[in-house]
Amino acid sequence: MTLPAGTRLGPYEIVSVVGRGGMGEVYRARDPRLSRDVAIKVIAAPLAGDLGRRRRFEQEARAAAALNHPNILSVFDVGDADGLPYVVSELLEGRSLREELAAGALPVKQVVDCATQACQGLAAAHDKGIVHRDLKPENLFVTRDGRVKILDFGLAKLVEDANASLREQASATATGIARTTPGVVLGTVGYMSPEQVRGQPTDHRSDIFSVGLVVHEMLSGKRPFTGPSAIDVMSAILREEPAELPESVPPPLAGIVHRCLGKHPDQRFQSARDLAFALQVLSSGGARSRTGVVAAAGARRRSWAFLGAGAVSIAAAGLWVGATLFSTAPTPPVFTRLTFQRGFVSGARFAPDGHTVVYTATWNGDPADVYSMRVESPETRPLGLAGAHLFAISASGDLAIGVDAFVGAVPGMGPRGTLARVPLSGGAPRVLLSDVEDADWDPKGENLAVSHVVNGSTRLEYPIGRVLYQTDGWMDSLRFSPDGTRIAFAEHPLRGDDRGQVATIDLSGRKTVLASGFETLDGVAWAHAAGDVWFCGSRSGSSDTLWAVSPSGQPRALLRTPIACFLRDIAADGRVLIDSFTSRNEMVWRAEGAGKDYSLTWLTDSFPNDLTADGRTLLFTEPSLSSNYYVCLRKTDGSPVVRLGEGEGEALSSDGKWALATLLTTPPQLTLIPTGAGDAVRVPKAGLDYKRFSQWLPGSRAIVFAASTPGAGTRVWTQSMFPTGPPRAFTPEGVSLRGQSVAPDGRTVAATGPDGRLALYPIDGGAPQPIPAAEIGEQLIRWSPDGRRLFVYTPRMPATLSTIDLDTGRREKLREFKPLDAAGATFMYAVLLTPDGAAGVYSFQRTESSLKLVQGLR
Repeated sequence: MTLPAGTRLGPYEIVSVVGRGGMGEVYRARDPRLSRDVAIKVIAAPLAGDLGRRRRFEQEARAAAALNHPNILSVFDVGDADGLPYVVSELLEGRSLREELAAGALPVKQVVDCATQACQGLAAAHDKGIVHRDLKPENLFVTRDGRVKILDFGLAKLVEDANASLREQASATATGIARTTPGVVLGTVGYMSPEQVRGQPTDHRSDIFSVGLVVHEMLSGKRPFTGPSAIDVMSAILREEPAELPESVPPPLAGIVHRCLGKHPDQRFQSARDLAFALQVLSSGGARSRTGVVAAAGARRRSWAFLGAGAVSIAAAGLWVGATLFSTAPTPPVFTRLTFQRGFVSGARFAPDGHTVVYTATWNGDPADVYSMRVESPETRPLGLAGAHLFAISASGDLAIGVDAFVGAVPGMGPRGTLARVPLSGGAPRVLLSDVEDADWDPKGENLAVSHVVNGSTRLEYPIGRVLYQTDGWMDSLRFSPDGTRIAFAEHPLRGDDRGQVATIDLSGRKTVLASGFETLDGVAWAHAAGDVWFCGSRSGSSDTLWAVSPSGQPRALLRTPIACFLRDIAADGRVLIDSFTSRNEMVWRAEGAGKDYSLTWLTDSFPNDLTADGRTLLFTEPSLSSNYYVCLRKTDGSPVVRLGEGEGEALSSDGKWALATLLTTPPQLTLIPTGAGDAVRVPKAGLDYKRFSQWLPGSRAIVFAASTPGAGTRVWTQSMFPTGPPRAFTPEGVSLRGQSVAPDGRTVAATGPDGRLALYPIDGGAPQPIPAAEIGEQLIRWSPDGRRLFVYTPRMPATLSTIDLDTGRREKLREFKPLDAAGATFMYAVLLTPDGAAGVYSFQRTESSLKLVQGLR
């Protein structure tokens, strides 16, 4: 029975029916609380009492709600109205892929784009351990702006879930085929994998097979496996080859489809991310890059390897693809994957022989170590430098390393440690300098150029102690030119942010900007033969481009990649060392004694900023929505996200009416954003360069913030807000803020001094009070309500949460935090706690990268 317009389901008001399916109906509805239209899926009344079908309905809601990705339908809410369960999701405008296929096969470009987006969404689901198991054109929706959305996670399951009764109920619903044998068939007949047909256990590679079926249908206009009955179709999936694709389909694309349709899971692409990469490499085809794909003429049924184990050749037939499908392309490069474990590569360089690669990584959740390998062999050996970070290798084989280096959240975020040198052949490190974020040997291997942090500013020194350049931001990827007359580097204006510009500086201190305006900037190196500077960077989005720029020219694109990459080194013969990586900042809610964490992460990255005293509302920043980031609110029960405005969140006022934020302009701009109706208010700049972690004073009539003035280091300031008054500094230079730093009485701020330790700074002025129990690099979380203790944590994994008693100096360890899946999780970004310390939001960065050798770039 169709619900009439005006019917209310919880807070939602039905507007009209959108569509009908086997399990219920979908309606357009109005959410008056947020003044937006949503889609509501309601289970059909006759089925609402069926426990199995209701369970499947709830399974769909849970599976979809666990995922936040632009290519997956967003679920906002669930509810039950008079016995009718419903799911609330975003309202899509467009049509299903089935409707797109009504007129027949689709153009190749559209097919590749659609398939790439679907694979990117699947990769996000697989990362969460969720397998869709029912991919088909009906479950892929194309919006009016060309965005592909994956729908209907009704058959999705967590990989480790073994709920046999749920599988059996869903099986009968989906296929109508009764099974009395131990195996259970699950899926839609024409789009099932062989293992689904057999009722065997399935994993993410089953979805890869289904993607191949859908892509085949988009290219040919008909299903690859057909028959007069469901049994005939299932038999064809098990035993027959798919129907031939049209001759107009480029052989490389046909090869990709054929590999997806391997009968055994091991014959297919081993991840949706690798499949997406292969498709995007194909689509770039040379029109915008020098990327191609391997093919032998007419070899349509050949096994294809894109970024699989061993060498990955991306070779000759890319010329044919570029000429016939996209544009003419020169000879494409060849990729060889060097690392295969899960974790984060933070530094890598060629050794002097050109065939040995030395790199730093944190594999499988273990501590960082320095490894050595030969490019012709995947075997690596640790060098026994646990906790070290590799900066550079000299011509004579000496390593420049960071001892006890704190490695940032993503590649390029400034590993910081004590600089030391040690021979590649082995020996004890010799300490040279503290607080170094990057270093490079001069061509003779005699002296080092360093990025040295002093009093909150970063100095480029060569040799050590002689300042060539200084910035309030940070610098990395220091690289000497082959003749030793210049140093190239990446300069980032905001600490903790990798946007920036590429510059060179000569030995007299004259700086030249070669390229600017990059949203991400990850790695710089000199191309020895051409004398150009190469670098990885992106002007928008999460994909990267490898660029080349001459000292007097404009950047030109060499290679575009579908995911982020970091340029690590270039050998004298032109071979390139890069690592491609995916990175995501995750937020989880944890309450002691609750027994389980749950995710509050929204899209690709979510950074927590402030938590209300009752622990119910979280202020956080989502960078993926805008180049200027977005300030958002979310209830910690997982309620839908409310977007407030552009900027990076800082703190909520005590009455919850204002969010303090930093607008990422140049220089940054402090702003007040209303959480309800009203306009944002910009704080007068007063000639200040604002830093991160601004805070409200008690009563929310004034703020404290970190900022610098031209020619001076960072200090902490205070300023009244209602009305706005002039800012006043109350700390010496080199002091920075982090966490909820203002004492409950509003008289003192706990901040990090020039020595890297927490100290207490009186807001009315006066000498700082040191905290002897504080450790270097330790981060503040908050004050206790009585003002007698500080909650602190160490950012390294596993992160240790402790309290410091300010009266006695006694430390007490509370607990440790480490994700259950620790691979790639090397850094605790933030911890927000309720006043009693019993619950809060923990945020960590997970980065997984693989090192690759690239030949043939020019």
